[in-house]
Amino acid sequence: MYTQLFGHYLLNNGIINSDELHAALTALTRIKVKLGAAAIDAGYMTAAQVEEVHELQHTMDKRFGDIAVEKGYLTEEQVQTLLTKQKNSNLVLGQALIDFGFITNTQLEEALNDYKNKSSLIDGNTEEDRMEREMIGILGISDMPDKEFYSEYMLLFIRNLIRFLGDDFSISGVSRNVTVSMNYACTQEITGPIAAKVAVGGTEHGFIGIASRYSGEELHETDGFTKACVGELLNLQNGLFAVNESNTHNIELDLKPQESFEKYMMNIPENGLCVELSFSFGDIKIAVLKEN
Repeated sequence: MYTQLFGHYLLNNGIINSDELHAALTALTRIKVKLGAAAIDAGYMTAAQVEEVHELQHTMDKRFGDIAVEKGYLTEEQVQTLLTKQKNSNLVLGQALIDFGFITNTQLEEALNDYKNKSSLIDGNTEEDRMEREMIGILGISDMPDKEFYSEYMLLFIRNLIRFLGDDFSISGVSRNVTVSMNYACTQEITGPIAAKVAVGGTEHGFIGIASRYSGEELHETDGFTKACVGELLNLQNGLFAVNESNTHNIELDLKPQESFEKYMMNIPENGLCVELSFSFGDIKIAVLKEN
């Protein structure tokens, strides 16, 4: 989540433009090391153990390191060692911007110091809490009537995008009271004490990009398999949300089957939310409307 927050800070303060951030994020995909790969490289885990933890992340909203510790594959000390290395790799975004000539070392140093100072003013018991509060502010959720739902839902979605697609994206827009248009989309309804409708999609490149990343295959057209992959990601998100609501609030929810559309439009009133994300592979939108 650090990449999105620091990237948004750089954009918002006019230090870089959206094209420059997009170029840096594209470069980031070639060099960012995930925790599982780092664990294998360090000799802490086998490839089979890493794959098992990745599969378990499809059924529970937990970080890789937390699951690995529960399974006995890593110790807390080993997780901290890997996280320290991964945290340092977040500076790769800044290094990529420097390598492209978009900013200087001095500008990066000043930006990092200013960003850290501003972030430290945000309340939170842990760094993760502070980052989530900062993300809620960027998404404009704090003033919404159903802010608890939108906060829980969107923070989970962003965590899942990072886990299953990658963190090479920036938040390019947040809107309400709009008609959302997507060239390709998958939708699903959540029913029960909490009822909501969600649509995920965007441009053809964005839609195919979601499916390619999620399936781990190189896809080139919007066929049935591509649509099924995007639908499965949406079902995964909503399934984990339902599990969290059951575990945390004792609320039982159901999910309707996913549907796929071309030239899809969804009206988002003032009490709904549309978040636009720019990945290195293309642009996508997440439209969410709580209906009760």
